[in-house]
Amino acid sequence: MNIDSIHFKGHSCFKKEWAGFDTLKPINVIIGRNNSGKSHLLDLIEALCVGLHNDQGWQYRCSGVLDEESLRSAFLENHIDHASGRNHWQVHGRHFVDIPITWEVDANRDISNMVFPDDFNLNSPYGESSTNARLSGIKQVLQNASRQFNYHSFRRLLADRDIKTESATANLTLEPDGNGATNIVQRFLHTANEEFPEGVIKRELLEALNFVFGNDGEFSEITMKVHDDEKTDGSKDHWEIYLREDKKGLIPLSKSGSGLKTILLVLLNLLVVPKAKIEENRNKSDFVFAFEELENNLHPALLRRLFQYIEEYATNEKTHIFLTTHSSTALDFFSVSKNAQIIHVLHDGESARTIPISAHFDRLGVVSELGAKPSDLLQANGIVWVEGPSDRIYLNRWIDLYSDGRFQEGRDYQCAFYGGSLLARTQFKAPEEAETDLVNLLQVNPNIIVVCDGDQTDKDSDIKGRVKRINREVKTIPDAHIWITSAKEIENYIPGSVLEKALDLSGLRDPEQYENFFPRKKACSESYIEANLKKRNVDKVDLARSSVPHMTNDIMADRFDWKEQMKEIVARIKSWNT
Repeated sequence: MNIDSIHFKGHSCFKKEWAGFDTLKPINVIIGRNNSGKSHLLDLIEALCVGLHNDQGWQYRCSGVLDEESLRSAFLENHIDHASGRNHWQVHGRHFVDIPITWEVDANRDISNMVFPDDFNLNSPYGESSTNARLSGIKQVLQNASRQFNYHSFRRLLADRDIKTESATANLTLEPDGNGATNIVQRFLHTANEEFPEGVIKRELLEALNFVFGNDGEFSEITMKVHDDEKTDGSKDHWEIYLREDKKGLIPLSKSGSGLKTILLVLLNLLVVPKAKIEENRNKSDFVFAFEELENNLHPALLRRLFQYIEEYATNEKTHIFLTTHSSTALDFFSVSKNAQIIHVLHDGESARTIPISAHFDRLGVVSELGAKPSDLLQANGIVWVEGPSDRIYLNRWIDLYSDGRFQEGRDYQCAFYGGSLLARTQFKAPEEAETDLVNLLQVNPNIIVVCDGDQTDKDSDIKGRVKRINREVKTIPDAHIWITSAKEIENYIPGSVLEKALDLSGLRDPEQYENFFPRKKACSESYIEANLKKRNVDKVDLARSSVPHMTNDIMADRFDWKEQMKEIVARIKSWNT
């Protein structure tokens, strides 16, 4: 049987909680703050390729589906179950075909904590000894379960990388830091050995390089030159890669930027290494690639084309590629791709954990309604969830006022929208508790503040059921905060004096706590703007923009629960940024 899902703990920063992958896609993007554990998560992928590192004290939690072939190898037809007098396959094995199972593997490779579906009856009708025989056979199957990347070659490219001049050697290697790249290119271009055809460099690599560069550069030749003096690199007879552009001539790679070197190293791994006899595998589908922080010194346009090439390569060659990144370009590119998933690594100061978040945007289907790009939300220190654009304008101004200008959206926090009908299909729950038909906004970013209109008609009236549900969910989240306005809606907090200046009017009273600020159908009385502005419609965003410049702490302090709530909100944002 195959292992479909795998998590681990006990390695480096992943000490307490399970971290890993519920599933694997052609492109797997790993995000997180510096030193959160992104690179260490790649160690799990390497372990899947070369063998589980039980000798390092790692623990694993796996899941898969029991298949007939694997079960028949453990429950043999020529072995008799003494309790029933029938063979093991009839009594035990056949009952487990296509049954999902989750299990754990400890540092001694012992199987434990096997979990079957709730409606599956594990026990044998022939007594305890027969049930124990079932358990023993299942453990045998699990011991032999195939890792996702069994016998695959793992290729890694570090964030700290370079291509340098090198002396020729028959020993071909391409190290994670780029060492060996020059020697590989030199070997393919200059050897008479037909196993290293120069067309791999002169055609395949060159075409891929020009695809990535697009209109930013067109290369007509990749060649090598030897430095036969000791002045260039401290030793004689060392080779260097040269690239020809028709407008610039032949340029040594040492005179080119690190972005070009990054692209070359990616392409060497994808196109040349499988043909260079560096690894036993020669089929591209037998490789797993892990590239760290490709965005370093790459223009966003180049980076997008590199990601496009990588995605097409992964899907066409049926391989898997893992990317660690801080790049907003990467997140915005892959967050809407059906071939990619995004894994968020979070660190609480003691231990790291992972949250899969790619499915969030697929289910949501309304990325534009969130009021921010996926990268803004995923990389933010925390998110202030508001109903719509006008609420965002008010909250940003109020946070600026109460924090004396210390905190700003885009730097210290990010606002996002849940508003309108989206609230009814929104939830704030841990991933394992989330309902699949609702959008779990906690998966986007666990640091949250939620602002909801109370929408009450008086102090004793009830709030809406969906707001009650969100309130319950948010209150179970550590360090989260929810503000259900004590006034009917957020516009009720605008003092009359502010409205006078915003609308160039006079004699406007303060909106009352529970009155309708805007006209509503079936309302028994006039709204505030009908009674005071003599209008049926006012643009909410225009009103917000014209009002906030006239707001001050002193003016806002006495508006219902404003001061109390801003104290809580600013304190939460402060905690996100310390």
